[in-house]
Amino acid sequence: MSSACMNDRGRRRSYAATVESGASITLNAPPATTLLDPLQVEGVASLLDRLLDQLEGAHNEDGDDEVVVVRYWIGAHPEGALVLLVLDADSLVIAEAAARDAMQQLLEHSEHLTDWLVDTCEVGFNQQFVDAGLQAADGPDVPPADPAERARWLAEQSQPPIAMAGVDAEIDWRKYVIDHASQLRAFDSDVFGLGDDEDTARLAAGALIFACTLVIDELFQDIATLAKSKASIADTDDVFMVLDDLPERFAQHYNGRFARQFLIAAVTITGRLTADGWAPPSCIAEALALHVVVENAKVLLDGHDLLDNDIVLDEIYNGFDDAAYEDLDHEWLYRRDLDGFEDDEDFTSYFGTGEMRVESWFEQ
Repeated sequence: MSSACMNDRGRRRSYAATVESGASITLNAPPATTLLDPLQVEGVASLLDRLLDQLEGAHNEDGDDEVVVVRYWIGAHPEGALVLLVLDADSLVIAEAAARDAMQQLLEHSEHLTDWLVDTCEVGFNQQFVDAGLQAADGPDVPPADPAERARWLAEQSQPPIAMAGVDAEIDWRKYVIDHASQLRAFDSDVFGLGDDEDTARLAAGALIFACTLVIDELFQDIATLAKSKASIADTDDVFMVLDDLPERFAQHYNGRFARQFLIAAVTITGRLTADGWAPPSCIAEALALHVVVENAKVLLDGHDLLDNDIVLDEIYNGFDDAAYEDLDHEWLYRRDLDGFEDDEDFTSYFGTGEMRVESWFEQ
């Protein structure tokens, strides 16, 4: 059982002055606390929503108001809560310090959450929006501030979503992606099945980490778009950055509530990639989220021509798939020739797929 709140302060921002970054903050209930019941979960989400709504700005340790909370999302669950903040800040370092300090202060000044703990606070940003803004701060090429229009704007670009016109010449994408590789601690480089080619293995690992940030950021946009339409993606002509990458035949189920749940699943599974040990996806939603991340990593490698010509793109992550998943049953959901297999008890029993209906994707 989980409960979610979302707030968009409707503030149109300039891409020139600051960097829009996303902070993912994990809150844990006190160690001695038993699992929260559904009513307590709702109460925690509501309380955090009220506290964050009063937050005019996040302050760094010196007390300078250098960060603005543009919007936030809260997902409460029986063991704690996940808070996602979209911030305007002068740098990622300032954003991370301010987000952690602000959340800690909110908890300390709350009568009912004073014993709660800030477990993790991670900050990142979507490179494509920042680079586009630096190029044309006030010109016609600035990405629209409205999430739905911004998603449509990106989809209409002739290059892949992560490749903005005129940016490739200024960024050493090979070095940029490889620099992300060290954050993948859950797996050794040999899972990419490339033998002694350590350079390509680091590219594969770095692209995976980079894709995690991209997917989480784009899910924020999808949620904001659905909040306006109040429908499923099957009932609107809006463009969706992540939900459109899920099995198409279930599109009528991809509404706002689904998107918020899927965001939690995506944050959960991608966060494990940076841990010292690995726990496979515990539900279909987590498996699908990891699948979307891998596909985005392939787009990054291919879109920027980062691989040698003799390397087959689709084979790079085969070893990773074998190590990361207990099975690949989730891929059957994409197959048109197996349409409806999840409702065929004889089929699922014979192949041991378990419960694959969309209503059960978030069940452990």
